[in-house]
Amino acid sequence: MSENLLAMKRYGNRQKHLNQNPLQQRLLHKFHQQIINLIQQTQVNRVLDVGCAEGFVLKHLHQALPNTTMMGGDFSFEALTWGHEQLNHDLPMTNLDIHRLPFPDNHFPLVLCLEVLEHLPDSSLALRELSRVSSDYLLVSVPHEPFFCLANFIRLKHVMAFGNDPEHLHNYTEHSFKRLVSREIELAWYGRSFPWQIALGRKRQLGIRN
Repeated sequence: MSENLLAMKRYGNRQKHLNQNPLQQRLLHKFHQQIINLIQQTQVNRVLDVGCAEGFVLKHLHQALPNTTMMGGDFSFEALTWGHEQLNHDLPMTNLDIHRLPFPDNHFPLVLCLEVLEHLPDSSLALRELSRVSSDYLLVSVPHEPFFCLANFIRLKHVMAFGNDPEHLHNYTEHSFKRLVSREIELAWYGRSFPWQIALGRKRQLGIRN
């Protein structure tokens, strides 16, 4: 078995969603419900989920919001293929690069990007592209640090790295996350669903940034 496949079994999006630990499933359910509530508040009818990976969240959102058109995209063709084959849904998901999205400006009323920005070398560049294809709202989430790392360490996960996930390039505190997203959106709501933090905002018009 390749090193990448071994790593996938130990951590990553698939491991997170397939883990049957009751506490982890409870935390995920709470997080999903918060995302659903926020989407409902926007009253949009079309959503793009960038960085959807296998489509676990996309499928969950579609089941809860069947009248909302959902589309996903991810850089990993392997993850998209696995999702189509294993999750038993026919939602459209496409292979894409978050830094060069294949959509025109202002194409989706709401763009989601959940648990992705912490993996990217330049999160600001990705946010600008997400904002470009959104006509109104952005809804993004990242791990809430230092609590995410602390929770990992307590449950003896990534102990040698003091709880730091090896796939994460950034550790966003509340302050640094708000500062990051506020460059692209007018922050309308900020909240937490342990161990994650979530921000919903309206797209800044005319390219005006802080």
